[in-house]
Amino acid sequence: MRIVLFGGTFNPIHNGHIELAKKVYKDFNIDKFFFIPAKIPPHKNLGLVPAEKRFEMVKLALDFCLRGNFEVSDYELKQEGISFTYKTLKYFRKLYPDDILFFLTGSDIFATIETWQNWRELFKLSNFIVANRREMPFEKMMNIIPEELKSLVINFSDYVDQKEGAIILYKIDEIPISSTEIREKFKDKTIFSCLPNVVVDYIRKNKLYQEV
Repeated sequence: MRIVLFGGTFNPIHNGHIELAKKVYKDFNIDKFFFIPAKIPPHKNLGLVPAEKRFEMVKLALDFCLRGNFEVSDYELKQEGISFTYKTLKYFRKLYPDDILFFLTGSDIFATIETWQNWRELFKLSNFIVANRREMPFEKMMNIIPEELKSLVINFSDYVDQKEGAIILYKIDEIPISSTEIREKFKDKTIFSCLPNVVVDYIRKNKLYQEV
């Protein structure tokens, strides 16, 4: 099987996340796709709503927007302390020892790879799909990541099945919005067009992001 792990805060999940998931699912011929909300992310805590509410928003969005083998995992929510990708990948690799694993992330996040726990070990557990972000073009990212990783980097068009170890540059047309911008502009009702309707309803009902 081909399995994608899409980790993040999803604070909140938005149409950019949904569209990226759809594209990856189709282009990589994925069999199973997991959204994995972080309980306590190592790098991003500002304006973070409780993990259980972010989990519920993802679940609602998947039920409403996606068709296929998409699901939300509560693995990181059940763990104590900070949500480290290394621990998550070890868990999923143990679950799926013989399958092809992909960890999906953005170029802006991947550029910080040297700060990740046990970062050298990650590539023994999974491939990485790195989607371009406008603030971190691939050329800039390649100048930042450790030299020893550069031999693992390939373009999407050159990817051939392997269980782990590839860093795949995946160029997409971005939806020009981020969770941070959504939170900052929350009082501007036009921002709701960037969110699934069920997520907007949940945010209103639970009075989330009101302090922004």
